[in-house]
Amino acid sequence: MVRIATASLGSWFGSQIPGGQVRFSQAAPQGPTTINVSLNNLNSLAGGYHVHILPIKPGSTEPCSNANILGHYNPLAVNTSNNPAPGVGTVDQYEIGDVGGKFGTLHSLNQSQAVYMDPAMPLTGPYSIVGRSLVIHYSGNASRMRCADISADRNTDGQWTIAQAVFNGAVTGTVKLVRAKVFSTRDSGVKLAVANVAQSR
Repeated sequence: MVRIATASLGSWFGSQIPGGQVRFSQAAPQGPTTINVSLNNLNSLAGGYHVHILPIKPGSTEPCSNANILGHYNPLAVNTSNNPAPGVGTVDQYEIGDVGGKFGTLHSLNQSQAVYMDPAMPLTGPYSIVGRSLVIHYSGNASRMRCADISADRNTDGQWTIAQAVFNGAVTGTVKLVRAKVFSTRDSGVKLAVANVAQSR
């Protein structure tokens, strides 16, 4: 049986009102990822859009902030000062999660309907973008307009293993481990989510 890894965005957070969805699918472990972009209400305010390192912290008052989701996802340490102009270079010349750099920004657009093929934005393995977040930046100052989590679709035909530890003593909070096996021979990796961890004194 062929199992396809798929992921999509959760709810949008932030100060502006762009909506829509970005869906990802990868039919084979070493194959390209299809990125289906359907964004609206951009109002010519948006610029680049990127995968960021962390998912959104539940209950955060500043969900898209650097303190919450950190910076661009760039595990291969691509030197961004050497990036070609957006949409000009090959995908390996940009950060793994730099959608706007690889395929062109959202600058001056009110909406975007597009499908891209990216051999360097995996949904499985050590460089997976699943369990991280996607940020739309303003075109003027590149500050963060909106953000949403990138989550594996639960209807993926695969095996899910979930474990959770709950701490109620001197340390309180939860640690949750999630693993999805989406291909017959390959795991997607383990997602670790830590929430509401605090230590009483």
